[in-house]
Order: sequence, then structure tokens, then C-alpha cells
Amino acid sequence: MKSKTKTTNAANPRRPGATRPRGLRIVATNPQYGRICERAVGQTAASRPVRVFSFPSMAEVRLRPSGGATLFVSRLSDLAGLPASTSVRNANSRQLIFLERLPVAALAARLVKLNIRNAERLHIAAEPDEPAIQMMIRRLIRGLTANDKGANAGDARIVDAWMEGDQLVLLSPQFARLEVPLKKLGKLIGDDSHQAGSFQIDDDGRFIYWPHADVHLGWTQLRQLVDPATAIEAVRRTQIFNVRYGEAIRAVRERHGLKQSEVAGLTERHLRRIEHGEQAASKNSLATLAVAHEMDLAAYLDTLAAEMKRNR
Repeated sequence: MKSKTKTTNAANPRRPGATRPRGLRIVATNPQYGRICERAVGQTAASRPVRVFSFPSMAEVRLRPSGGATLFVSRLSDLAGLPASTSVRNANSRQLIFLERLPVAALAARLVKLNIRNAERLHIAAEPDEPAIQMMIRRLIRGLTANDKGANAGDARIVDAWMEGDQLVLLSPQFARLEVPLKKLGKLIGDDSHQAGSFQIDDDGRFIYWPHADVHLGWTQLRQLVDPATAIEAVRRTQIFNVRYGEAIRAVRERHGLKQSEVAGLTERHLRRIEHGEQAASKNSLATLAVAHEMDLAAYLDTLAAEMKRNR
């Protein structure tokens, strides 16, 4: 059976001869989830192409190999009828399964057939309502297609979170998990496990919010609670990247004969801070710089990448 597909690409049209960026394939294994995924894609400004494939069940999935990332989105019942030792296609694939009201035996039998031995390729979530599923898909799309670096990178986003006993567990878009003991959170949100579990995840996955304590914490901040040394190293790498990226922005600007005062939409002080690595270049700032260089955003980002590679 042929699948339904939908493609979106928030980037500007590619210039002739440009390399097509590797995108994300979302494979929904039932029509309802196919529609949910398509709506999520339509509401997400992804920085790389995203295609949705919709099949009636996991057993019907037929896809050509792809070098890009693939996200399978399924209900547990979609996995019925799978042949033995069916495997998610490659190391860049992830399987997101939403539970239904089925016995535990149904879960075990289906997972054995998937033959997934790496925990970072599989996530099993409770099946909430459609808006909640759609929101989780949107956070995954943003994280898996993110081009940002350092503390704002895709793996610093939060796709899902839950309490396991006295630990808060976070899930990244790459399905990495971060376990934060409640005792580490106590000074910030209190040590009541019920209140600790009453949180909200930001639509973009940038932070978790606890209304009772009016506290917002992101992945990097929570990781610092668990392992301060690792978090400090991540901040250091981010600062080094910002300096190198700022140097590339300055070099490209000077090569195009632009003065800092000639970049409409950015103050000289703001641009100077970006070029000195004192402030990260936001997407809006990069878009403004692209216009000043009379380039589309994709071409400008490629130019900056080439400049950084040349000066590595």
C-alpha cells in the first residue's frame, strides 16, 4: 500500500548547486497519528526538510534506506502482525510508542519483534490526548532538526519528562535520558514528590515549569544539579563556539565591504557583541545579517560554515 507523504522545509529555496540538507522522516503507523504528525509539522518552523509517511500499520512499512534521521510514531497495537526480528532500519532511527489499555504481555511480545537493543532508539510513553501527542511530536521535530549549538542544541531540549520514584527523568530528542534525584531539586521546588511531578514542559522543550514554586529549569541547568563539572564544560564549549562563529560573521561582513553601522536591524553594539563572541547569534540576527549581505538565509549560513572550516 502506498503511503501518504507531506514535506515541509522552512528554509529559503536552495540556490543552484547547493547541497540538500539531510532532513527528517516521520513514519506514522496508523492514519490518526499520520494526521497528528502532519499538523505538528505544519506548526513547526523546522530548519531542515521534514517528510511524513503514513501507513495503516507497522507491518505495512516499506521505505528505502535513508542517510537522514527517521522517527517512527506508533500505537502499541500498530505493531501487531510484525514478522519475527523486525528491526528499526538504521542507527539514526528512533521508535516512539504510545501505550494503550493492553496487557503487559502485549508490550513484551511486540518489543521483542522490534529487536531494538539500544535504549536511546526507543521511547514508550503513555497515550494522552491528541493535543499532547502533537505537542510531543513538535518538540521532537524542533530538537531533531535544530542547527543551534551548545547550551541551545537539540540534545539540550526536553521532549518528555516523568517521575520515577524519587527521581525526575528527562528525555532528549535523541532519546538520551537524564535522571535528576529529587533531593537535588529540593532547594528549588521542595521535596514533595507529588508537587515535583506537577510540572509543565515548555512548547519548545526549552524548560520545565513548576507552577507551585514559580521555577523554570532547562536541561543544562538540571544537568548541572547532577554533574556541575559536565555542565561547566558544556558552557565552555559554547563560549568557544560563539567566539569562532562571531569571527566568521565579522570576516564575511568585512569581505563584503559592510560596516557594522550598515547592517539595518542590528545596532552596532549588538553586532559587535556577536562578533566578539560575547553573545550568541540568534536566528533572527542571522536572518537580518543574511539580508544585509543580499543572500538568503541558507546561503549565508553555508558561507559562515565555510569560513569557520577555512579558519579551523
